[in-house]
Amino acid sequence: MEEPRIPSSYHTFMRLIRRFQEEDPGARRKVLKRRIMNLLDLPPEMDDPYWDEPELSYLRSSRTRRQLFEDRFNLAMHKVRKEESKS
Repeated sequence: MEEPRIPSSYHTFMRLIRRFQEEDPGARRKVLKRRIMNLLDLPPEMDDPYWDEPELSYLRSSRTRRQLFEDRFNLAMHKVRKEESKS
């Protein structure tokens, strides 16, 4: 069985966040993150050893999967909220 993968960019996170917000406009950040993790079949608990494994990012820097997931999710949330405030 193939190991679950974190989306390679924040753009995928943005699409998922928008989709989940359409389904539930009042969804909180924590709920959105949990739904993304479930959809991508990622371990639900951040203390799972999966999250501590190194992952090579598209910038060729090696960071933990936890760091990459958090960074991409946070950037996507920031961009989505920025777009919402402009409308």
